[in-house]
Amino acid sequence: MKEKREFEKFLREELKKYTKDYPPELKKGIFYAIARGKRIRPLLLLSLLNKKIKIKKRAIMKIALAIELIHNFSLVHDDLPAIDNDDYRRGRLTTHKIFGEGEAILIGDALFSLAFQVLNDVEIESSLKVEIMKTLTKATADLVCGEFLDIKGDFFTKKEYEKMIKKKTAALFKAIFQIAALLLNFKDKEMAKVSLLGENYGILFQIQDDIKDKENLPFLLELKRKYEKRLKKWI
Repeated sequence: MKEKREFEKFLREELKKYTKDYPPELKKGIFYAIARGKRIRPLLLLSLLNKKIKIKKRAIMKIALAIELIHNFSLVHDDLPAIDNDDYRRGRLTTHKIFGEGEAILIGDALFSLAFQVLNDVEIESSLKVEIMKTLTKATADLVCGEFLDIKGDFFTKKEYEKMIKKKTAALFKAIFQIAALLLNFKDKEMAKVSLLGENYGILFQIQDDIKDKENLPFLLELKRKYEKRLKKWI
């Protein structure tokens, strides 16, 4: 896919610049953690923006990169023994298995801080940049809350599960749709609709992922039908 190849090249080039003064092992860990991703979230942002948008492509790519860095920070921390205790991610050993637990925490922290460094350098109108910053900081806070709900709840009711994935997974998807709407200069009513669309898209994404991973939750197929029906109303 041409768009993915273009984004991968941009990601590598930008991260080399931003990490040139980092300790070699930390830099190595950052590139290890972010490698092999499907890039679903940044590519979604790019696909939501039509070619007539006045914002320069480089600015959009930087915003997409910030989103991908936030996503990968969350994965590195999720995989840690204190949370999900996963040994493998994307077909190879997780970051903490290669670099150590303490190092993995700091690699995740570095990915998070890099996201906002990159975002700060986006060349767009200041007021628009502030709104995008607010959107992503809110999404990150929601993501952390969702992860907290996940590790504290061994047995989910349908309502608890929906609440958890609305925070943990859907928050970043919602932010992507909101950012696209901001860049396209949507008005308040349109923004509200797009926000809800993004949230429901993210919820369905996680439900489908859990079905694929054979999660033992009896209501998943029911919820899948529910959110598919909701999305059909808007698309």
